[in-house]
Amino acid sequence: MAEALSVLTGLVFIIIVGILVSLFAKKIHISNVLLLLIAGLVIGNISHAYGFIEISGIAIVTIAIIALVIIVFDGASRFELKSLDHFSVKSLKLIGLFLLFSLITLPLFVNLLFFDGFNLSNFFYALIFSAIAISTDPATVFVTLKNKANKVVELLKVEALLNTPIVVLIPFLLLDIINQIGGDVILEWEVYLAGFMNQIVIGIGSGILVGIIFFKGMRKFYSEEISPLAIVGAALLAYVLAENLGGNGVLSVAVLGFMFGNMYLSHKENLLEFSGMISNSLEILVFMMLGFIVIMDDITVLFVVKAIAVFIVVLVARFIAARITLPKDEFSKKNIWFITLNMPKGIAVAVLVFSLTILGVPQLEIIGKVLVIIMILSILLSTIISKMYKKFIDEEESGEKTPPKEPAKEPVDLREGDAKLPHVQQ
Repeated sequence: MAEALSVLTGLVFIIIVGILVSLFAKKIHISNVLLLLIAGLVIGNISHAYGFIEISGIAIVTIAIIALVIIVFDGASRFELKSLDHFSVKSLKLIGLFLLFSLITLPLFVNLLFFDGFNLSNFFYALIFSAIAISTDPATVFVTLKNKANKVVELLKVEALLNTPIVVLIPFLLLDIINQIGGDVILEWEVYLAGFMNQIVIGIGSGILVGIIFFKGMRKFYSEEISPLAIVGAALLAYVLAENLGGNGVLSVAVLGFMFGNMYLSHKENLLEFSGMISNSLEILVFMMLGFIVIMDDITVLFVVKAIAVFIVVLVARFIAARITLPKDEFSKKNIWFITLNMPKGIAVAVLVFSLTILGVPQLEIIGKVLVIIMILSILLSTIISKMYKKFIDEEESGEKTPPKEPAKEPVDLREGDAKLPHVQQ
């Protein structure tokens, strides 16, 4: 009982501080992600040093899994095939090419700068980092580019919505590969492929099965109180079912979310709003508790410099992908730079750091610390660049032209006898 009360006290303290930080961020008109992350790291590392807040590992893991499931479901549910338009196709091309360049260039740098020795396992851990590095946070993009409307901003917003399920799914697929490898360079690829395909099939099958059961029932029955909870229960069930059967739980949730986004259900907009609300609420806990997972004691100036170097490589890969993907006659070079420098990391990256670091693998702990530094750098850079919006987006592109002033009307002097009053039709 005493231990449970101690954990609850710590969670209440974290939630209160997170709410205050979020309110302060809203007052100064910036994204709360950066302030929550910094506050969490400060409180978490002070607590680690002096032990004034104690939260059990089980509580942290449980929160991480719930946050992961809700984030994946919410992101996948917003990917609707019928809503694919001009910007969606361009965004998907940008995401795909950015991911390809990231997977090609970053592993070598990560291995050389942060890992001891080059082997197959380290290579796949570096690939995990490379996949996470392409993330763009929808919430931060919408806050920093609020009230902006043009093709560049629209592209960034669509990209941020579409890349979340992709970014969250790939690291866990790569982690499954590492588990199949088991640290051995010599690998029976037939055995590995069979195990990998088994996880994929079970993951997809579990998501479809849960989706058919829940969504068929929700077509016939809707309740404002029960249906939103049923959505959360379905997402958690899809994850648990797939994992217990030896499949990929994240893939199962992604399939369930995709089905939800592309099926006809009454009051779907209300249910999407509910899942988004839970996702935003979990954001406070995730960022604040990140400091209890990522301990910054052993981070040196050299480590930070290395992380900055990797971040620059990420920016270069993004610039090349954007330059190749986006047509020059539609997007100017200034537009490309604006897109390149606007890739703030947010809740998806935080959840991944949360979920991967608790596995206790040294390489993943290093990756988690590098990602935290890159998160801070990316949010700062995005905030600065968004403030310089007019330098990158021309007035005719922005759609924010000042309306022309109407010519001033000459006042009618009612004191003059010959003043002409407007005729009023009776």
